[in-house]
Amino acid sequence: MKDQDYRIFEAYITGDLESEEMEQHNKKLQEDNDYRESFELYKTLNEHLKSEFENTEDLEQFEKSVSSISSNYFERRKHPKFAWVKMTIAASIIIAIGLYFLFGEVSKPQYQEVAQIPTIHLSERGANVEVYLQAEKAFNQRQYAQAIELFDQILREDNQMHSIRLYQAIAYMETGQAENAKKLYDKIIQQKNAFSEEALWYAALNELNKEDYPACKSYLKKIKPSASRYEDATNLLNEL
Repeated sequence: MKDQDYRIFEAYITGDLESEEMEQHNKKLQEDNDYRESFELYKTLNEHLKSEFENTEDLEQFEKSVSSISSNYFERRKHPKFAWVKMTIAASIIIAIGLYFLFGEVSKPQYQEVAQIPTIHLSERGANVEVYLQAEKAFNQRQYAQAIELFDQILREDNQMHSIRLYQAIAYMETGQAENAKKLYDKIIQQKNAFSEEALWYAALNELNKEDYPACKSYLKKIKPSASRYEDATNLLNEL
């Protein structure tokens, strides 16, 4: 892009574009794809920057800072051509910071990056040992739909098996059944048993998978410093 183009973009946004320049600008938008794409990007970044600042004073201070940076850099250079370079530098700074704000959300941790699904080893109880073995195998082989059905059979015999309930919740989570997973996690958490802290961690991951970051943080903050997941929870909180 030419330095003149950036001047035109800024003048258009501030409403200072003269009629002749406006005609040329509109013509280039129709005929020049690169020009049009650059203009749309410039507009998007400008709008996003405005929305990121809490008030007009913050935005004005930012603009003054950009102007100061470019002015100080070129304060000893008097040749007219440096005026255009100065404008390009200022535009580059705005674009760089704008890109930070615009794509900042992308840097948030993703469920697939954080979630580590455990390999389970079930202790067989009751007469139907085969069901335990099948459930363990299905879960570890990521056949979660089958595992959910087998966990149901086990829980019908003993509904106080919190470990099975936790694994079933994880299986629901992995099959995209977030609400079913949440109900089971919350039940384990409320009962305050040996699996409650682990349930808090996976409940947070369930919300992370839905990109419900406030809910995710709420679960993470409930994990006690004594819990094995406390460090993981602290690290994830810092990234959100």
